[in-house]
Amino acid sequence: MKVPALGEAEIEQALISPSAVFDTPQEVLDAPALTRTLKIEILKRWELDARALSRATEENMAGGEPPPLDAVNAALAALDPEGRAQEDFEKAPTKL
Repeated sequence: MKVPALGEAEIEQALISPSAVFDTPQEVLDAPALTRTLKIEILKRWELDARALSRATEENMAGGEPPPLDAVNAALAALDPEGRAQEDFEKAPTKL
């Protein structure tokens, strides 16, 4: 598995749309250019995207390949086993 090269533009894009930069949540974990905090933010964004797509699919508004919610949650658990980062993320805006 090859971790993509990450410059400032790629990191900004990953914070908006993680799947545009990373193929799997594991790639986020393996990215040496990212701090733990950035990894959590990217994975949380991926989780929000996955949940939104899941809701849309339930309402018969399919929007493409479903994001790997289980893999995202496993990656988040590896970075934040006690779930403490959730509190900070909930303060973040959900619209950019």
